[in-house]
Amino acid sequence: MPQFRVNFSRRHFLLSLLVLFAVSISFCLSRVGAAEPAGRSLLKSTRVSIEKAEEMAMAKFPEGSVEEIELDRDDSPLVWKIDLKIQPRTRAEVEIDANSGEILKARSRKW
Repeated sequence: MPQFRVNFSRRHFLLSLLVLFAVSISFCLSRVGAAEPAGRSLLKSTRVSIEKAEEMAMAKFPEGSVEEIELDRDDSPLVWKIDLKIQPRTRAEVEIDANSGEILKARSRKW
């Protein structure tokens, strides 16, 4: 039975690895631009904008200032969670349903 021997030099091997690396990098980079960031797709699925949620929280606690706003996707339905600072030792939390606009929770606490 004849044996086939391939004369594959070190140079050819390195060139093949380089080509394979370049192809895999270009594939990965093309996939990065294809997917939309998760935050943007979540924002599109809400009826209440971040501005409207902030406005609703400020209407509930007009003396407060917004510290943090977050769209919480762990809850069902999606919920805007807004933390406000009212006084140096008083905080407020407001939760708003991101689809209906219903205020689910609004409380202040001293610490």
